[in-house]
Amino acid sequence: MEKKEAVTTMKSAIVLSALAAASALSAPVSAGLIDARDGKEGDVNIGVDASGQLVIEFGGEPVALPAISGLLSGFGLDEPGFFALEEDEPDENIFVLGPGASIVLEVLSFDPALKAWTPGFADILDQPGDTWTIGAAPFDTHPFWHIDANDPTFIAPPGQSEWNATFRLLDTGTTGYLPSEPVTVTFTPEPGTLGLLIAAGLVGRRRRLNG
Repeated sequence: MEKKEAVTTMKSAIVLSALAAASALSAPVSAGLIDARDGKEGDVNIGVDASGQLVIEFGGEPVALPAISGLLSGFGLDEPGFFALEEDEPDENIFVLGPGASIVLEVLSFDPALKAWTPGFADILDQPGDTWTIGAAPFDTHPFWHIDANDPTFIAPPGQSEWNATFRLLDTGTTGYLPSEPVTVTFTPEPGTLGLLIAAGLVGRRRRLNG
């Protein structure tokens, strides 16, 4: 399926996909991983340093994604999001974005089968050079991160247990901040939810065989 066709299909499936993701949120999260529902603490926080370079604050721990099934299959959640810092942190040399800044995410590399759906499922980010205009501060916006089990390149755990998204941030506004350093966010299936994905796959296979 072509990328544009996939986007069109997903726009009609937003509600069903959201329900599928929400049903997975009751699964536990193991210690040592970011609970991707923690909000700001687990978000990608964005500011600028004294030299005028965009700065990203992120914990760096793997983000656990719950299993989902239905029109979206695999693992996914709309966390971490992207949050514009609201207060200066002079001790850390990080300051709030100035008026006129317009922040753009640029994909440098995504591991195969990993995708990010922009808010409203408007577009897919998965190829080097793909961009998403986050816009002016203040913002608190959330893409849907998706390890796609239907992608031909998907390798089910334990064959693959981590998927990496590497990106940087640009400023296309009047402030002209320098690009951020590249940042990599690592995603991993939430422990205890793989069985849900396997069960959903078996049910779908039986339906196809009986159809």
